Amino acid sequence: MIKLLIWLMIAAAVMAGVVFFKKTENKKKTYIVAVGSLLAAAVALWMQGSFAWHMSLLAILGLSLVTALLFMKMEEREQQEKERLKQERKDRKKQAVEPPKPPKAEKEAENEAQPIREKSERVFGMESIGPVGKGS
Repeated sequence: MIKLLIWLMIAAAVMAGVVFFKKTENKKKTYIVAVGSLLAAAVALWMQGSFAWHMSLLAILGLSLVTALLFMKMEEREQQEKERLKQERKDRKKQAVEPPKPPKAEKEAENEAQPIREKSERVFGMESIGPVGKGS
């Protein structure tokens, strides 16, 4: 069992080395993965001597889970930022394409200039009855 834990610690250290020497744009995610793997290896090394083997494996698993959660939280924030920037670009593009709308005051003036209501040719209701006393 000790050989397994030593192998896991070596694998974590090698993976951390690869992450550090790899050239990437986003260093935060690289550091999260590297520090998480080194922390898991260090805790497993410390727990190996004083705890049962399954406790050391659970510690490695737990620290790996925390590292994965931090990594995904960073991914989610980046995705939200990209979506926000995309929406802002769409809004700016819409504003540039749309013609300027006339103010409401001008629209009201145009509506007043038009006749309010034209009398229809058809006669309904009380209009069908002629005025009283004026003859027919």
